[in-house]
Amino acid sequence: MNKPGNETLESKAHRMIKEKIQRGEYQVGQRLIEAEVSRELELSRTPVRKAFAMLTVDGYLEFEDYKGVIVKNCAITKERYIAMLDVMELLLLGTIDKIEAKSLTFSNHRVSEKAVGFLRLEDATERQCMEYQRWFLNEILSYAKNEYYLQVINQFYDDLLEFGETDVFQSATKLFDKTLDNYVACGRYIETRDYEAARAIVKQIINDRILFIFR
Repeated sequence: MNKPGNETLESKAHRMIKEKIQRGEYQVGQRLIEAEVSRELELSRTPVRKAFAMLTVDGYLEFEDYKGVIVKNCAITKERYIAMLDVMELLLLGTIDKIEAKSLTFSNHRVSEKAVGFLRLEDATERQCMEYQRWFLNEILSYAKNEYYLQVINQFYDDLLEFGETDVFQSATKLFDKTLDNYVACGRYIETRDYEAARAIVKQIINDRILFIFR
């Protein structure tokens, strides 16, 4: 996105509409009419139309038959987060099953090195915690040789970073030291072919997050 001083008209429309959604000025389920939004933003209809398309791709808006452009309920609430965690668990367990069934060789070296890199960070931000988790999951899931697994998990983190509510982000930060240890342990168990222990670690990671978020 261009900086405000140099932004194009469609970028300006995109930014202004997005900010209004985030502030609640445009509410979930509200129909956005191109002509009305154009007048409100004091922009022509073409950049507003393009901004609608961009925000639909971003997940803020959706098109509904007979209604047109609607503000989407995009917030990642506790309930939606838990549903996403359930999917994460299934993907990880499925990958471990595949590694075991095909007797694949798993190396935990990269996972351990990445963990050391994280521990060198001072006052890691919530976003950094999220990105490290994304990396660990991509590393393990890559052994499944299934692009769908990677697409799902990366969309999961894109959505969390864009739409995650405060308590969802807190679960990533507050638990990350323990989660980091668990990812390293999971990789170590897979490497030594102790698959049952690896599965138990995956379930522990998911259960810890669910319990934390409902405290």
